[in-house]
Amino acid sequence: MSKFGILAAAAAGLAAAPLAAAPAVQLAQASPQAKAPGKAPPTRAELSANLEANFKRADTNSDGTLIKAEVDAIQQRAADSATAAVRTRMEQEFGQLDTDKSGQLSRAEFLAAAPSPKVSPGDTTLQRVDADKDGKVTLDEYRSLMLAAFDAIDANRDGTLSDAERRAGRAASR
Repeated sequence: MSKFGILAAAAAGLAAAPLAAAPAVQLAQASPQAKAPGKAPPTRAELSANLEANFKRADTNSDGTLIKAEVDAIQQRAADSATAAVRTRMEQEFGQLDTDKSGQLSRAEFLAAAPSPKVSPGDTTLQRVDADKDGKVTLDEYRSLMLAAFDAIDANRDGTLSDAERRAGRAASR
């Protein structure tokens, strides 16, 4: 797959995300005041007024209801807006990665953008693992910490980590 193919696939996934937003997210985005930094959050009355104005704008035949064609139009506008926002962001990110401004990403440019893994300093790890605080980690201290982590993931306490338990453990650690 080409570099733009990868970017396009990422954009397609990101563009679809706003369409499937949960009601709480939709509520948070329903008011311009909710988006403006430094402004007070909207009141229930302000939210209600904004929802009514948005509904009236969507009700193009002014019958007080939204039919499929009107909902389709709303969804298409949201998709178009999300796609434009994602494309703008991706163009900006591409511009940052394309350090020689050739319009293409070299392998070196691509790899230079890879995040560095975050590693805790040794003293931080030592403090966490060194149960008796003597500045050293014994096998018992190391084993105790690792077995406690195993036990936390072993949800059914059968002494074996199933694929589901491992996936859940990975998800919880993120």
